[in-house]
Amino acid sequence: MDIHQLVRIARFYYEMGYNQQRIADMEGVSRAKISRLLDKALKEGIVQIKIAYPVESVTELEQALREKFGLKKAFVAPVIVDEEKALKRDVGKAVAQYLGEVVEDGHTVGVSWGTTLPYVSQQLQEKLLKEVKVVQLNGGLTSTYISTGSITIVEECAKAFNGKPYLMAVPTIVDTNKVADALISDTGIEAALDLVKQAEIGVVGIGFASKDSVLAKAGYFTEDQYQELIDKGAVGDICSRYFDIDGNIVDNQLNNRTIGIALSDLASKEHSIGVAVGEHKAPSIIGALSGGYINCLFTDENAARKILAAAD
Repeated sequence: MDIHQLVRIARFYYEMGYNQQRIADMEGVSRAKISRLLDKALKEGIVQIKIAYPVESVTELEQALREKFGLKKAFVAPVIVDEEKALKRDVGKAVAQYLGEVVEDGHTVGVSWGTTLPYVSQQLQEKLLKEVKVVQLNGGLTSTYISTGSITIVEECAKAFNGKPYLMAVPTIVDTNKVADALISDTGIEAALDLVKQAEIGVVGIGFASKDSVLAKAGYFTEDQYQELIDKGAVGDICSRYFDIDGNIVDNQLNNRTIGIALSDLASKEHSIGVAVGEHKAPSIIGALSGGYINCLFTDENAARKILAAAD
């Protein structure tokens, strides 16, 4: 193979933007051969692809979020691959690294559940600490085949910090106030809720109010009940407590039947860390920020831009 022809074909394609069929016609060969030659140019290093992305623009978004909402910490993952799992992995890794920085001996860490939190617990690096407790922030039992992953998340976090896991083996929402009162007066649940209040650090997923949400699929609501929440202005939830765009609880009766951390307690934490991925969650994040429930936000570039645009 003439090296000059290989370089020529590569320049036609990568520098001049000619399509493969046009190059094939110019060279008097088949389109399939042009495709093979372009692959050869890559393998032999004649063509070298460098991928660069503007990290500084993401840093600017982080600064804008901190200033706009008075946040202690903001992390915005660049959207290099616009695919939900990739973004959750990137955001989860950043949360895991931050926890590695802030969790110290004697700390109590509260964690919720959801679709993003497993990407946090799975990426934690071991840190040999003393007297660390990791407690589940809200109930996680369901009546359907849907798993919340709550137990695994707590256990993985406890293992990473050489700590002890404390579970809340109850549903997150129950049918009546009487049932809720009975459960929270149980010795084991009461002890877990005491730890929830004592925790210096809380890590929560910010849920989107949708009939496709984990809570809806887990059997806590009928379609009509969930639609009622949306009609009342619900945009999202934290630990199954639903709020509107201004951060106000939308259904006090439902809130009273919800077992887990109160949002006012979350707001008082030294590190109240909210985690959410996807621009569709922008209203949910805005509600959480407006309510003052979180002082640290970990999200992606698309969501951050939508949040800031809505705030202007």
